[in-house]
Amino acid sequence: KIIDPYMNLVYVSKYGVNLNTGIRLNNHSEYGSHLVYNLNPSFKKDLSFGYLKGMASFSTAYITPSLYQLFEPTYGNSDLNPEENTTVEFGFEINIKNKVLFSLAYFKRNETNFIDFVNTGNFVYQYKNIDDTFKASGFEFLADYKFLRYFRINSNATFTKVEESLNLRIPDIKINAALFYEPTDKTTMSLAYQFNDDRRDAVFNSATFTTDDVLLRNYNLFDFYISHKLMDNKLMLFFNMTNIFNENYEELYGYATKGRNVQIGMNINL
Repeated sequence: KIIDPYMNLVYVSKYGVNLNTGIRLNNHSEYGSHLVYNLNPSFKKDLSFGYLKGMASFSTAYITPSLYQLFEPTYGNSDLNPEENTTVEFGFEINIKNKVLFSLAYFKRNETNFIDFVNTGNFVYQYKNIDDTFKASGFEFLADYKFLRYFRINSNATFTKVEESLNLRIPDIKINAALFYEPTDKTTMSLAYQFNDDRRDAVFNSATFTTDDVLLRNYNLFDFYISHKLMDNKLMLFFNMTNIFNENYEELYGYATKGRNVQIGMNINL
């Protein structure tokens, strides 16, 4: 049984001070009650060229154990507690004449009650909560630029620094970018790019009963999309191609990912 009451409050003032805050109490019959909350203040100052905004955030969260971690007959542990974390962020945003938008934010996350696969003695392994506190921090940059009337480009980049013991499948650098072209109000085209840096993964070695480190290589993905509206916007035709260059990559060690994929279709609005 799950009972999950929550409340959210938004305050917007005429002086540029804004506040978004919320609280949630999750009560679960198996792992008990957990309270999470977030506090997001901001201040916006209108200027002659646009505006400048300062932003901050403090939030808490938790991750429940999976059914496998709880109930697997050999390794499961029904006494597991959820992983918990707190995240602090602050940054700023600049808008220039509604054509250029920049933002830069710093974040830091502390995680406790981490669930790990540990040796309890005599080569007996089980999932357990460990006492260590793990930390992750980094920067996120976002830019959006509208130019030449029909073109717009947006991009974001994230740099993340994670403690070695927690560093699983998290790239140091991740970049997304997209170019949009809208020659008319009925036609939209986009070319998207994604880069993921090298990542570390861990694999259990059943021969040595140890965990081996493996390297997931960096990869680049390109996607293309075009759509066109017909019949007074009641019919839209679209073409979508993902992973244009058929990049061979892994997000999780040993699991295949999609190669080039093409979709052609239509949306009908009655």
